Amino acid sequence: MADRQKLRALYAKATSTLDRWSAAHKCASGLFASAVSVIERLPVMADDARFGVLADSFPDLPARTRVAQAEALHRVLESLQEEMRTFHALVGVLEKTHKDASALLSASNPKAAGAVRLGPTPSPAEAVAGLQDLWRLHRDEASLKTALVREIHCDADAAQLAEASALFTAQPNLDPEETRAVVLRAEALGVADLDASPRKKESR
Repeated sequence: MADRQKLRALYAKATSTLDRWSAAHKCASGLFASAVSVIERLPVMADDARFGVLADSFPDLPARTRVAQAEALHRVLESLQEEMRTFHALVGVLEKTHKDASALLSASNPKAAGAVRLGPTPSPAEAVAGLQDLWRLHRDEASLKTALVREIHCDADAAQLAEASALFTAQPNLDPEETRAVVLRAEALGVADLDASPRKKESR
């Protein structure tokens, strides 16, 4: 039978990866919103008259302000691209975790043991399927995020960018309830390990 403790370890790795994803998402969402904010201001800054009497006193102020905003946008986009690389790296971790679990299941002896449940505890095959679900969901979300980030450019429509930012933050491919259900399988595996431990049996 596939080693449930090893599956637990793989689930722990996946859970840690999800925590890192959440941190990256929080940072990336803020960066996306910052980029949208800068782009929204660019048309206003294009008109020197918008600077009023300040432009009379400081003729180079409009140009310097536009340069500063362009530099700020560049820094934001560089940071956002770094977070995007993090997302794709984490998808790679989830994929490897699933593959490692699949290999563990394939090595179970007898082969049919991987489908065996221990009471309400998910079978190893179900646990492996859960890891596959996590990988696929985050892979699809990373692809969506990549497409949304590509929509960011200076000539983009501000309203459409705001919608893209909201979609980026919402993460429509990641249902919190579905993700939680997958993680619960790891907790169930842990309970099964405790129930089956020699110390537990001796105490009965």
